[in-house]
Amino acid sequence: MEAVRVYADIHGLSPEAFEEIRQSMPFDQVVYKDRILAVDFEGHYIDVEPFLDDVARLIDDDGWGKLDYIDQIDYALKRYVIKKGSYTTKDVMVDNVMEGMN
Repeated sequence: MEAVRVYADIHGLSPEAFEEIRQSMPFDQVVYKDRILAVDFEGHYIDVEPFLDDVARLIDDDGWGKLDYIDQIDYALKRYVIKKGSYTTKDVMVDNVMEGMN
């Protein structure tokens, strides 16, 4: 079993912003199309917060996103909600993954 899974959808990321964060992104495979960045990662433990700092800095004024970080070893989920200039984090019970994002 992989240690973590990360799923994210980020809306409002310009092509220039995507090119800027692409170089330091901790994910090897992403999909970027129509100003939307989608992440689907399974692998080793990674620090996603520097990536989130970059996204929050570069996202459009009306952009938004979420990132779910699932620790499969400790059976824990941390949900990040991203907007221009910042992000928030919330621990979510894995059995309640459909809990509201806000």
